[in-house]
Amino acid sequence: MTATTNETNHYPRVATLGPTGTFSERAAQHWLTAEANSKNALHFYPSLARTLAAVPDNCDLAIVPIENIVEGIVSPVVDSFVKRPLQIIGEVMVPIQFAYVANHSQPERIFAQFVAQGQCSEFLAGQSAPVLTTASNSESLQQLLDSEQPAGAIVPAHALAEHHFDHVQRDVTDVAHNETRFIAVREPRELEDAQPDIHYKTAILIIDDADHPGLLVEHLQVFAAYRVNLTALVSRPTGRRFGHYHFYIECEGHAHDSSIQAALTLIQLRNRVTVLGSFPKAE
Repeated sequence: MTATTNETNHYPRVATLGPTGTFSERAAQHWLTAEANSKNALHFYPSLARTLAAVPDNCDLAIVPIENIVEGIVSPVVDSFVKRPLQIIGEVMVPIQFAYVANHSQPERIFAQFVAQGQCSEFLAGQSAPVLTTASNSESLQQLLDSEQPAGAIVPAHALAEHHFDHVQRDVTDVAHNETRFIAVREPRELEDAQPDIHYKTAILIIDDADHPGLLVEHLQVFAAYRVNLTALVSRPTGRRFGHYHFYIECEGHAHDSSIQAALTLIQLRNRVTVLGSFPKAE
């Protein structure tokens, strides 16, 4: 995740999902490193909704997860763009590995954050102890550390370097190459011109105001006609009635590219389109 030169040193306040020790914090630290600004301050919030709401009054930008290689799109983030379309300015990929730790060989309960449960489902299915859902991976760890009863927990693998546990199984993630993609978002501004030698992605939100047969096919045909390569396509319910959806789309290229502009011009004849940002593609 990188920022263009004239953005550097302009982000003293960064919001992300807390508490400390989360993968969100690691993603935010990637951003801070890229910005090379020791004055940046990281602010933790207890939910994705509050993290996003912190921009711009309390923080200049937010770092939030947008997609996991196993679980797919992070729906609350995409849905929030319909109500309040913040601008995406960067992305970073963070490897996600979980470990199982316990204070006893026969735990009576296992603490696991709700997302971690989905990414470690195969391991948890083989355990006899009930799984207690926590709000964060940090809470799972703390619940185990505070427990006087036999217990276990699913924790980020990097926690193994910070604590000693009696029982450890190092990799319990369903997919060995598990990753989560995080994005940096801010209040919308005018898009900057594309810089040479940077591979861009553009995020688009298509609001369904005129549902009709073949709506999605029409959109796909337009992008195909102008040779715009889509890298993400997610439908989200409008909440009005069954069968009506908004579409979150990511494609290769910058929004100022003639092919993307031509495609969006045609789509806008039928639906509202919001360009959520053009940003450097994470390597």
